[in-house]
Amino acid sequence: MIAYDQDKTFNRKTVLLFLWLMLIIATLAGCNEKANISDHSNEPSSSDKDFPVTVTDGLNRKVTIETKPARIVSVAPQHTETLFALGLGERIVGVTDYCNYPEEAQTLEKIGGFSDPNLERIVSLKPDLVVATADQHQDIIQGLNNVGIPVLAFSPHSIEGIIHTIAVIGQATGNTAAATALNNRIQQRIDAIIAKVRDIPEEQRPRVYYELWYEPLMSVGPNTLISDLIKTAGGISITSDAKEDYPTFSEEILLSRDPQVMLHTYGHGNQMVPTAEQIASRPGWERLSFIKAGRVYSLNADLVERSGPRVVDALELIAQALYPHFFTESLDGN
Repeated sequence: MIAYDQDKTFNRKTVLLFLWLMLIIATLAGCNEKANISDHSNEPSSSDKDFPVTVTDGLNRKVTIETKPARIVSVAPQHTETLFALGLGERIVGVTDYCNYPEEAQTLEKIGGFSDPNLERIVSLKPDLVVATADQHQDIIQGLNNVGIPVLAFSPHSIEGIIHTIAVIGQATGNTAAATALNNRIQQRIDAIIAKVRDIPEEQRPRVYYELWYEPLMSVGPNTLISDLIKTAGGISITSDAKEDYPTFSEEILLSRDPQVMLHTYGHGNQMVPTAEQIASRPGWERLSFIKAGRVYSLNADLVERSGPRVVDALELIAQALYPHFFTESLDGN
């Protein structure tokens, strides 16, 4: 504070004039500051400037999104995980009953099951973007198209496809930078695994049996995510030559191909997951290499069967199962 000396030549009128001028200056400065703030608030952020945006989804449809989505509905657990991984949790207004990760997803409004989502419930949430699957939600996609709600559909069956899906969802939601950063982190971890298994000769790569079902025996064909995970982790699926995505086959074929590693999953609410001891007690299976070596591994189905950002956790766990001497650190992706 300025101290005025009454002995100086400043009289009362001079002081009042001085204070009045200071008030005018402060008022003008304040108006100018408000004008500057107003100007900046009217300028769209870099992501807002990107809209409208047109992207191509997994059905090869070109979908135009007019404005940055503020209310998003996910019709698949993997897409819910992707949206949260992109930092979009606060914009999600509806998910399926099976969207259990991350934990925050469990508190969101439910739109029904994964295979039977409720179209009316989705529409009632007034979304400006819905993310569905390309291979199971045709009716939902058509219904949303009929009412003019933008919907993107993806069902990637490979690691590369998941990375592409993340990039497109990032673009569609105005989060391209976050998608790029997420994909870079995923790719770095993938590259670290590939670097360790790249030079392993074909004849030294373990033969892998992935069991989806026991009676009849069911596994995965070459055009599935799980098959791609096994291959990327340095293994050879014993059903990599199948023409179907989920082939069934006889025990004779299993015995003839003699896998060295068995993988199966727990989850999906199935409480009847067989133990390693129960698997070893199956008639004739004592002759199989993976039984003799005790190499039966149970994995979290949510990790290995969801085509979302946690796919790299699944890849690390499979790589550890196939090559425990290469991947000695604990990889807990459950």
